Amino acid sequence: MPAVPCASRWSARARTARIARRAFAAAALLTAAAAGWADDDPPAPPPPLSAAARIHAGNTLIAVVEGELAAPGHVVIDYRPAAGGAVLRSAPVASRGTSFTAHLVRLRAATEYRYEVRAAGVDGRLSVPTPAAGFTTGELPDGLRDAVFDVWRGAPTLPVTFLEFRQSEFFGLAAFDGEGHVVWYFQAPEDEQPYVMARRPNGNIVYLAGFQGGTTAAGLVEIDPAGGELRRLTDVCAPFGPMHHEVQVLPDGRVLYLSRDILWDGYGDPPAPQEGDTIGIWDAEADSAAIVWNIFDHLSPSDRVAPASNRTLPGHPMWGGCERDRRVQDWSHGNSAAMAADGSVLLSLGHLNQVISIAPETGAVRWRLGGPGSDFAFADPRDRFYAQHTALPLANGNVLLFDNGTGRPYAEGGQFSRAVELELDLQRMAARRVWEYRHRPPLYAACCSSVQRLPGGNTLILYGSSRAERCCRVFIIAEVTPDGRTVWEVGHRSPGKPNQYRVYAAESIMGESITGESIAGEPPPGRARAGFDARDRNPYRDSGTVEQSGLPQTARKGGPG
Repeated sequence: MPAVPCASRWSARARTARIARRAFAAAALLTAAAAGWADDDPPAPPPPLSAAARIHAGNTLIAVVEGELAAPGHVVIDYRPAAGGAVLRSAPVASRGTSFTAHLVRLRAATEYRYEVRAAGVDGRLSVPTPAAGFTTGELPDGLRDAVFDVWRGAPTLPVTFLEFRQSEFFGLAAFDGEGHVVWYFQAPEDEQPYVMARRPNGNIVYLAGFQGGTTAAGLVEIDPAGGELRRLTDVCAPFGPMHHEVQVLPDGRVLYLSRDILWDGYGDPPAPQEGDTIGIWDAEADSAAIVWNIFDHLSPSDRVAPASNRTLPGHPMWGGCERDRRVQDWSHGNSAAMAADGSVLLSLGHLNQVISIAPETGAVRWRLGGPGSDFAFADPRDRFYAQHTALPLANGNVLLFDNGTGRPYAEGGQFSRAVELELDLQRMAARRVWEYRHRPPLYAACCSSVQRLPGGNTLILYGSSRAERCCRVFIIAEVTPDGRTVWEVGHRSPGKPNQYRVYAAESIMGESITGESIAGEPPPGRARAGFDARDRNPYRDSGTVEQSGLPQTARKGGPG
């Protein structure tokens, strides 16, 4: 399959400026709302006329607050558990006319909350708050309710960690906080199994809709944080489509994804069809998608690693073409793709023990690191990596990856897993390890796993598989400092969960943040009131939606709820 001409490969810089301008206006309002304004600025707007909360019809961990303003503008909502704790503030929400609808997220299950609403003028000044009101979240859905995130030590740099969640009773996405509480979830439509995701700056999520626990796909789906489906790209021969392993939101808003092609002429004696990786770009705004790079245009299947490159269906997670041909060999098995600051793409080829750099305009392979045909020498053989996942380009030019270690020779340390950072000398074409993290005691993750470099230099690491019985596997998540200290460690388990592909640290779910404000007032004694209406004789209004008995426990295609 020929590549798209170089001018349209994956750079569209003009749109980046438009997105930046839109983001600037929202950021300015958010900053003003958080910081307040000087005494000589225009007066603050009047407080909201009404506000009432209910639980989202399809998600027990999302509260929907609706009300009226005296004039068009924005609102921010402060909220915290009734029993005490940090106060969260929502991102500013624009009204439609004088009516507003806001979603409150990062909530814990079966917990009573207090909230108050402030109007925000176009200049960002905040009104006095409405009297405090309340709501109570519901229980988690089956399957997710049994998941455990056991915090063994410390606290994370970022307050929220997302993950895909694939288990017999719950297929979807979830997020948990630094104390191990599930604070958000999305339950996928029937027969869809999300197994990789990426987030847009506005909080929307693009996920790969996997199928039947393997690495084939129905397509790509974009949802908002409330679970409403916004866009969908259906894969060829879905649900056994070739999309797999990677979704990345590019700076210009388009989506990079991994897909596959088959060289039917084959390789070997007798020749066997070869499955190799391609890179696609989805432009959701233009409703278009195209394959822009194909491995068969640049590498030969003669460069291979046995037995991994010879694996076939059934029993191995691969595509095999639309007909699921059992002769097809899973030659390269790409498992991550990430764009560097210069526009090049770093592609991890797990079955080749290799990471390659792809030029942004021509698609040429600039260099190959590790595996057969490597352009780099390793002065220390122990710096080599095997069956790696999540190869990421760093700002300093280094490469960070999770080294699964499958097939590592005994002379190089044998079979163990680690996170490792490699420095590349492009003059001498030499690679050397400058940082690594090995768990104590040593762990081996044959499958999956991820790394993420965090603000401030710490690294989030997931050991995504285990040798334990499937009933009782524990997946270890650790945040580690540059000097190797573990500052946060979590043991995640869920009955019958086979593996965990990745985890993703984030600042927020929907732009919410901790504020220094407090909830000023409390509802009247007795049952928590759901709302406030200044136009009523009794300003506290019981909407009748606080109690959770009768709420659906699953989330399907959402919307405002």
